Order: sequence, then structure tokens, then C-alpha cells
Amino acid sequence: MSVAAVLAAGSGPWPTHPPARADDVNSIDAIIRAMYASVSFSEGRGPDAERLASLCVPHGRLIKVHANNIDDMSVPEFVERVQTRISEQGLRSFVERELFRRTEVFAGIAHVFTTYESRTDDGGGDQLLYRGINSVQLRHDGRRWWILTILWTDEREDCPIPAAYLPRS
Repeated sequence: MSVAAVLAAGSGPWPTHPPARADDVNSIDAIIRAMYASVSFSEGRGPDAERLASLCVPHGRLIKVHANNIDDMSVPEFVERVQTRISEQGLRSFVERELFRRTEVFAGIAHVFTTYESRTDDGGGDQLLYRGINSVQLRHDGRRWWILTILWTDEREDCPIPAAYLPRS
């Protein structure tokens, strides 16, 4: 179902919450891998909106932190923004991959700091777009893991990723 169709269906951002693949949500490793896979795409398709939504609680938030402001989005709003970027910039492929992770867990909640790099290969060869850090807040409800929030910021010249959050060579 397209994002437009999902949004047009009404009754909240999703008519019903999409079910998750069991192997996407049975561990922290699995849900983080699925998160990266769901935002990556080829052939200009954009993120896998339903898969991303299935990882998040229905009211989950995706929040991009810029130097002077934030973009606070629901999953459908995030996907719509990416679709707009695809059409405006002609972006055909996008791969976000994890470089490093630090995880803290207590009593069914988890915080994952995961360093990423985003790349594209739109005919001009593999190109690094940017790097940054995702701060992912998770909850385990006794059956599965849920993403509550993905908060992220891209690396900037005035704010490089600290060595502690990069792979050790």
C-alpha cells in the first residue's frame, strides 16, 4: 500500500497497525537491522513504510536534530518527506548502514546509540552522502521489541562524530 493510500484511509496514520515480521522484533540486534533495512531502498522506491511502521509503536516518533531546530515526524510523515526528496532530487538508491553500536538495557527498556553512514549509487559510483548517530529508544512488552523513538543527527564539520562512536581500527 502506498503512503498516500495509507494516509487517505484515515483513522490515524495507519488504518490498522501493520504486523511485524517475528524475526524483525525478537531481539535488539534484529530490530536495529530491520530499521536500517526499512529506510534503505533501490530503484527510487523509497523506504519500506509498512515495515518501518511495524517496528514502531503506533505513536512512534522520528526526530531529526539540525544545528538550530528539529524535524519531529510520525512514520508516515517521515516517509512522505523521503518520497518528496526522491522526486525533487531524483534519488534512485539509498543505503544506510550501521558502523558502530552502543546498547544499554534495563528492565525491558533499551537505548541504542548507533553510528550510521548513508550512501547512494545513482550511476556515478558509490557515494557517501553523510554520517551521523541514531539514538533509538526501545521497549520490550514481554513478546517483542518496539521502537519508541528514533532521534538522529548528521555529522557536521563543526560537530564530527566522536572517536568513541566509530569502529576501532
